[in-house]
Order: sequence, then structure tokens, then C-alpha cells
Amino acid sequence: MSATELQFRTATFGGFQKQDVLSYIESSNQTHVEKLAQLQRERDELAGEKEALAAQAEQAKEQAQALAKEKEALTAQLDEARQEAQQLRTQLDQARKEAEESAARLADANARLAQAQPDAAAYQQVKDRTAGIELEAHCRAQEVVREAEEKVHRAHTEVEQWLHKVQAGYDLLRSDMDGAISRTGQELDKLRQMLEQLSTNFSSQDEHLHKLSQDCTAQFAPPAPLPLDEN
Repeated sequence: MSATELQFRTATFGGFQKQDVLSYIESSNQTHVEKLAQLQRERDELAGEKEALAAQAEQAKEQAQALAKEKEALTAQLDEARQEAQQLRTQLDQARKEAEESAARLADANARLAQAQPDAAAYQQVKDRTAGIELEAHCRAQEVVREAEEKVHRAHTEVEQWLHKVQAGYDLLRSDMDGAISRTGQELDKLRQMLEQLSTNFSSQDEHLHKLSQDCTAQFAPPAPLPLDEN
């Protein structure tokens, strides 16, 4: 029994005062209800916090997945960048090497130029003479080309004239042949008509001779034998 229960007033005939008991029960019930409501509020708060934490966890998971994908993409980009950097370094080394070789060739060319300067005057004379020879050769070449073009033109004209002449002869021959073929066709038509007429005449003569033969046979045939006398 709690200390609160000890505060109940006793009744005249034993036991406790009913009102005190009821008040205690009501007070206890109210306290219980308040505690229950408080627990429900705390439960609701915890449920809300749980949902919020779950949402945050899901969001964190999605962010983690996105970060993982981004990490993969950045890793791939990093690898690609490293490869490009390596290629650039290789190209840079090659360019540096080529630059050094170019510098060496330039230095060599400058040295040769310095050595060749005393011979510049002689070179100029040779160059002028070469230019004169080239000009003369060019003029000669143009003359040769002009003569060749004239020959080609003449040959082309002669060929065209010959072709015209051959074409005229062919046209005349074709006309003569066409006339001969036409005349031959006409003569053949006449000959065919004559042959048809002869065939008709022969057929008429055949009929006439056949009829004449029948008449002669009937006229000169021997008489039929007389019947025998039975007496």
C-alpha cells in the first residue's frame, strides 16, 4: 500500500471514507490519463521523428547513391584526364624534341649562310645567267608549241575535208544502191507477175489437155463385147 492510501480518513464503523476513495481513484485516473496522453504524445513525436529519420535516411541513401555515381563519373573523368595529360606530356616532349632539332637545323643553316655569303655575288651571276637561259628556253618552247598547234590545226582541217569527201561519196553510193535495189524490186515484181501468169496459163492448158484426153479416150475406145447366144 502506497503512502497516499495511508492518507484516507477512516469511517466510524471501520474502513475508509468513500469520498476519499473516490477522490483518490479519480485523481489516480486523471493522473493515469495525463500520463497516457503524455506517452501518446511522446509516441507520436517519436513516430514523427522516426518517419523524419527514415525520410532523412532514404534521402541520405539516395544522396549516397548519387554521390557514388558521381564518384564513378569523376573517377572515369579523372582517368581520362590522366590519359590526356599523359598524351599531352608525350606530345610536349615530342614538340620539345622537334623544337630542339629545328633550333639545331636553324643554327646549321645560319652557319651555312654565313659561309655562303662570300659566294653571293657569284651565285647572283649564275642566277641571272640561268634566268636568261630559262627565258630563252621558255620562248623556244612557246614557239615549238605554236608550230605544233598549227600542224595539229592543219591536220584537223585536212581530216575534216577528207571526212566530208568520204561522206559525200558514201551518200552518193547509198543513193545509187537504194535506186538499184528499188529497180531490182520492181523487176522482181514484174517477173513474179509473169510467173504467176505462166502458172495460170499452164493450169488452163493442163485442164484443156486433160479434157481432150478424156474425149479421145471416149471416142476411140473399143466397143463392148456382144452377149453370147445361149441357143
